[in-house]
Amino acid sequence: MKYKNLHTHALEQLYGPISLNILKQDETIRIVELRDGKGMSRTLAIVKFLDIHGDALKKAHNKVINGGLLGKTLLDFKIDFDKEYMGSVEVKLPKWLKNDFNTDKDFTVGFMSNIWINDTSGKKSRFLFSEIVEIIPPELKNDFAHKIKPLQNKALNVMSLFDEAKIEMI
Repeated sequence: MKYKNLHTHALEQLYGPISLNILKQDETIRIVELRDGKGMSRTLAIVKFLDIHGDALKKAHNKVINGGLLGKTLLDFKIDFDKEYMGSVEVKLPKWLKNDFNTDKDFTVGFMSNIWINDTSGKKSRFLFSEIVEIIPPELKNDFAHKIKPLQNKALNVMSLFDEAKIEMI
């Protein structure tokens, strides 16, 4: 995967350096806000880690759990991966996220993706590392209009991630 294809890269093109604020995290679930240099939340990301094996991936996962940006960390560790975009859904913003996004709008869009690791060890050719939901502020919908498309059926299992952040789908 190329860095320019990552969500973080798109945000950096709009706002400069991006950092993260961890809201919830354990070994399998991670909820973070991606923030610009002024501290404004530009994305709420909900990640479920599924399959973590191999030394390099375990080290990369450890760095992510300790505050690293997911895509950048995988690239830093030279892990071969693909981000499979599965579609988007409209979501209702809870008050706390409206506040963090600094918006008075009630609805926005969430993008669902899978990260597949291309295993070079020969044990598996490819395996599902994580499922991701990325919710953007309503004001960014035009910047990401090219990604707004109906959710494919195979992404239905990712929808449980909305419950982790208490986000309601429409």
